[in-house]
Amino acid sequence: MWNERQAIEIFHLLFVAQLGRRVDKAFFAIKGGCNLRFFCRSIRYSGDIDFDIRTMAVATLRSNVANILKSPVFGQSLSTKQIAIDHVTATKQTDTTQRWKVGITLRGGKPIPTKIEFSRRKGLDSDHTLEPVDAELMRTYELYPILAQHYSREAAFRQKVVALSRRTETQARDIFDLKLLLDGGAGRQPLPADVLTEIRRAIENAMTIGFDEFSGQVRVYLTADYQDYYRSRQVWESLQEEVVRALENLQP
Repeated sequence: MWNERQAIEIFHLLFVAQLGRRVDKAFFAIKGGCNLRFFCRSIRYSGDIDFDIRTMAVATLRSNVANILKSPVFGQSLSTKQIAIDHVTATKQTDTTQRWKVGITLRGGKPIPTKIEFSRRKGLDSDHTLEPVDAELMRTYELYPILAQHYSREAAFRQKVVALSRRTETQARDIFDLKLLLDGGAGRQPLPADVLTEIRRAIENAMTIGFDEFSGQVRVYLTADYQDYYRSRQVWESLQEEVVRALENLQP
């Protein structure tokens, strides 16, 4: 019934539901691709889920996540969707980053990799809100409503600009996500000085990504309805140009 991208998404959603029952929802916020997918109707699936977290010791979070992943209740929730956890590795557990690599199976098939990551590098951006995950997405998977804290479009826009500027290897998904955010009305509020300093480098990096990179990094993660539309080089180049032009207009 589900494909591998959807199986990962269901796993992420059910994990968020369980996390919110064990940890005060005010202590964490969903960011990155899952934020855009769950709350902004992005057509791009996310292979991993990322959070910012505060006010929790490394050992406490490690224990909470471990208990969720081995919980019979969580396992049963996954099982009803023909999903199971194959293996879990707590690969990084530091004061700034905690990461788990998880392999899930769909209908008993081969393990599908995903990651869960929590960051304390900067704490929580103040521009976040507590909202239910998009109702249409929840209906697709026949899941009960899930309430979680996440970053606003403007906060996500700022984060994406910085990511596009600072990554050691530029990712096409940052450009694609910026277009989604711009179309949703983000980028209209004045940017803080520390983000403005990233604009020039973000523009330079955005212009280095070609269609082949976009096709390999992003198109394969799009929902089925949009796979053919984004098969066109012209569509990608037009999207890229729009993002670059919007960033140029934000320069001081």
